[in-house]
Amino acid sequence: MFGDAAAYEGYMGRWSRLLAPLFIDLANIPDGTSILDVGCGTGVLSFAIAERRPHCRVVGVDVSQEYVGYAVSRTPPGVQTQFEVGDA
Repeated sequence: MFGDAAAYEGYMGRWSRLLAPLFIDLANIPDGTSILDVGCGTGVLSFAIAERRPHCRVVGVDVSQEYVGYAVSRTPPGVQTQFEVGDA
């Protein structure tokens, strides 16, 4: 499953979408800052940050080319995010 972005999204993405808004509020992320989402997977948290904090610069990084490609292909219209393959 962890080598298959669509399977990962189906398994983990649904939970991440539910928890991301709560996490963003808990983290008290101010709008207008730069955010690095290390281990971004398929991009769910990155998208949620960009949607809830539209003036933030959001960059997602993951070691999986497949996950990053999936995130790039699923970026909602108007959501300003950037995804890169990398290791932290």
